[in-house]
Amino acid sequence: MTFEEAIALVDRIKDQVVGAPVKGRLIESLFIGPTNWDEMHVFMNICLQQGENEAISEFIGKSFSVYGRSVTYINPDLPKWDVTVLDDWEKTIYN
Repeated sequence: MTFEEAIALVDRIKDQVVGAPVKGRLIESLFIGPTNWDEMHVFMNICLQQGENEAISEFIGKSFSVYGRSVTYINPDLPKWDVTVLDDWEKTIYN
């Protein structure tokens, strides 16, 4: 989906998804990133080094996805971050 479509999806589902368990994980927040998981590290590095707007402009024209972010703790000082693809959330929940 385009970045604009991803923003629209976040706006539609955020109130239903954030705070809800999805695939056994409590979704704490949503974010938009590249659909191609192999490009995620490049996208995240650009976000960290140059800002989110620069990362988005670098990836315009590529496919984006909406992800739900959750965290569990392996021990009190060691978080484990998980992401869940939510692109088909509306199809899943309404069918």
